[in-house]
Formats: sequence, structure tokens, C-alpha cells
Amino acid sequence: MVKISVIIPVYNDEKHLGECLDSVSNQTLDDIEIICINDGSTDSSLEILNEYSTDKRMTIITQTNQGSAIARNKGLDIAQGEYIGFLDADDIYINRQSLEIMFDAAKKHDASMISANLKFLTPERNLISNPHYKRGTFHYFREESIIEPDEYGIPFYFYKNLYKADLIEDIRFPDLLRGQDPIFLSKVLSEVDEIYGVPIDFYGYMVPLSFDKLDSYTKKYHYICQYRQCIDILDNSELFKTSDRYMHNLMLYLNDNVDAEVYDIVCEVFDEKYFESYKSEYDSFKRSNILNKILEENTQEYFLKAKDELGLKEDSLKEYKIGLFESKMDLKEAEYIELLSENERLKKEYELEKSFNEEVTGSKSWKLMDRLRRMRG
Repeated sequence: MVKISVIIPVYNDEKHLGECLDSVSNQTLDDIEIICINDGSTDSSLEILNEYSTDKRMTIITQTNQGSAIARNKGLDIAQGEYIGFLDADDIYINRQSLEIMFDAAKKHDASMISANLKFLTPERNLISNPHYKRGTFHYFREESIIEPDEYGIPFYFYKNLYKADLIEDIRFPDLLRGQDPIFLSKVLSEVDEIYGVPIDFYGYMVPLSFDKLDSYTKKYHYICQYRQCIDILDNSELFKTSDRYMHNLMLYLNDNVDAEVYDIVCEVFDEKYFESYKSEYDSFKRSNILNKILEENTQEYFLKAKDELGLKEDSLKEYKIGLFESKMDLKEAEYIELLSENERLKKEYELEKSFNEEVTGSKSWKLMDRLRRMRG
């Protein structure tokens, strides 16, 4: 049996594909298979794949553009390896010994899932430390150790792990425009009893030059839905620590957006009981979006529809607009105390973000867009 199957979806990655393929084909562990799924590339990616096809360990599948989830699932369907790894076409395995070290440790401990550490790869192809480890977003392996699934962190970076083929035999990536990876990893975490970790920098993750915005209703809908699915999977498996971390991640996203579509989707996808532990954050998100929509609609009809939900006493939009700023000056003592507490929390968040920004900008990756500097777990 092949020791490791490495699955690589490829879509218009001509710039970095050669470096990616070199990082896996030159591994000291020779008994691997490399499954590349060309997802309808329109650049020279397929030609590059064909150049590497002289390596008998490589299998190339070409499909019309259907997305990375379906591409990875095709790879899973034909994989012959005892363990499965995933590599994106603009990423790399950092060291030539990476797969050998991971496989030997997995076999030694009969691990269903083995994990290691991940570094960022800048657009200049420089490796830098992952600032999320300092923030405690993910577990950092300083020594060989075993952790419980609930200690992994939020369900991101699935590619810094290897999975026993038997473990993920019935697990596949959902066909979503956004958020396929966290659902896959949440399902895996719900199936393992423990995770064995090795203290190596295993995976080099290419930090995007820009982030593909949630610029359509469908993308927004899929993105919100994956949060609900992940949280349900984690809660049902009693991985409450991870579930709460991911809910916190959702609240950071929601409170960074005033978007009527996102608000409507959240109301459709989630029951308010999900936000019981984040009531103040959720109320802030709800209030911001309703107030924004009142001003955008600028109609008495919508105001009357929204005022009960906001708990407003004014009977007209005109009175609401006049009293809006006056009401802010008339906060009750309890509300004032709550605002002070919230301010302290935001100050802590600011210090973490400031540390994050300094680390990234200090790595010569100043060209990264502002969205990256505000990126959260």
C-alpha cells in the first residue's frame, strides 16, 4: 500500500505550481502518490502538470471548473494511501523530510490524525511565523504530544494534518462556494479520540494578496451556513470549547459588517438561542443592521416594522431621527457599565490586532491588503 496520498486541486496556479510540486516530489519519503486535479484551468497549469507527469507517482485528473471541494473529493475517491494529505497549488511542504517525519510518527503511535505547525508564506515567498499561534487561535506543538480534539483550535488549516484513510473514508468536502474546509475538519475532529502532534514546521501557507470578497448573496449564504453546520457538528460531539471559539469567530465577522443581506441570512440560518453566550455582541450586530436599514429605506412603513424589535418608543420616523442622538446621551447606569466593559474588551482586541499587524508588516509583506491586517482566526 502507498504510504501517503497527497491531493492537490489546481486552478490557474501557473505562478507557483512548479514550486509546490517540487516540494512534494522531492520529499525523502518516496512511497507516496501525488493526485493533481486540474479544475478547468485556463492558464498554463495543465502544461506544467504534464511536464511533471514523468514522475510515475503522479496522477493527473482534468475536470471542468467545479471548485476545490469537488476536486478534492475526486482525489479522495481514488486515493490509495494509508494516510491522506492535502496541499494547495500555491503552498509548499517546508522541509524535504516533512512527510517522512509525519508518517513515521503516525505509524509509531498508530495515530488516526497527526498534526504539526504551519507558517505563512508571503507573496515574496518568504516564510514567516504564524501570528495566530501567539493569539492562541490554534494549538502550537512545541514537543511531541497528544492533544484532545477540543484543543485543536478553530477548525481551520486542515492541510497541516495527515489523516488515516480509514478515518475519512466517509467524510467529504461539501459543495459550497465558501466554508468547505471548516466543515470537513469539524467532521474529522468529531470522529477522533486524540490528535498526535509533532514539533515541526510542516506546511507553508500562501497568504493571499487579496481576499475574494463575499460579493454575492450565495457566497454570503454559504459562508453563514458553514458556521451553523460546524457549530452543530462540534456541539453534537461535545467539542464545546472549539464550538465556542468558532462562535466567537463568527461574532467578530458579524460585528465587522453592516450588511442587510448578512443580517437576513443570519436570521434565517440561526435561532437566537445560538447567541445566548454572546447576547451583547449579537444585539449590537442586530441593532446596527436594523438602524442602517431604517435610514436606507427611509420609510414610515419599515420604521414601524423595525421599531418593536429595537424597543423604540417613538411613533414616527421623524421623531426617531430627532431623538436618536439625544437617546445616546440618556443611557441608564447599567448600560453605561456595560459599555465600559465592552470598551475594555475592544482595547484588548485592539492590542492583539496591533501585535498581529506589526508581525506581518515586519515580515516584508507590507503589500498585503488591509483586510489581511484585520484578519481573524
